[in-house]
Amino acid sequence: MKPSVLNLRVGDLVEVRSVEEILGTLDGDGRLDALPFMPEMLKFCGGRFRVSKRADKACDRIEFKGLRRMNDAVHLESLRCDGQAHGGCQARCLIYWKEAWLRRVKAPPGTDVRPGSSSCTQARLMEAAVRSPDKSNPDERVYSCQATELNRATVSLIRIEDPRQYWDDVRSGNVTLPMAIRGLLIGMYNRFQTLSKRYLPSWLLIRRGRRYPLVEGRLTRTPSSRLGLQAGALVQIRSKE
Repeated sequence: MKPSVLNLRVGDLVEVRSVEEILGTLDGDGRLDALPFMPEMLKFCGGRFRVSKRADKACDRIEFKGLRRMNDAVHLESLRCDGQAHGGCQARCLIYWKEAWLRRVKAPPGTDVRPGSSSCTQARLMEAAVRSPDKSNPDERVYSCQATELNRATVSLIRIEDPRQYWDDVRSGNVTLPMAIRGLLIGMYNRFQTLSKRYLPSWLLIRRGRRYPLVEGRLTRTPSSRLGLQAGALVQIRSKE
């Protein structure tokens, strides 16, 4: 087993490796397995955090073809990108952490990774965050980050009927067994609804072919509501009904 593969589970305590160690895992564009190590992640080097979820599956928000499989990556509790190296982006995306960038706290002997040789530097990380200028508008820039490179950093699409994804979710602690079964049933129902709208007459459709969670509006005009909210105000999200 490669030392960089830790097989982390939810709740494991890890330490983010030093800048030098992480740079030694990256190619000349600051990436490992096509996943960028973003400049916003540098401030977490040396910190200790718990694994909040394994990142074995990622939503395809580029081509919208479904879930995609990622290898040897996790999310750490409360760590999100602040967008400072990407024009002040405020999307607050969860950060993907390759296991090669982490070490277990109190790891057993022989599991450490020595810094490798790399052409990547901290300055190069900043350069790689800007993919290219927008030729139609020279004052604007086109940025590159984990979100824009996600399809390249994942290895394949995941089919809903693939049982391994549900077993992996339960084994890693991402979800409980009842949650996995519920997710499978919802996925199968949504797949049926999509196909039924395509092939069945309207009178045979269930709830007009709508997908779960069946949020269906009744109004024909968007209502206006002003609560006078200010930053820091505590709010409650209304019920589905």
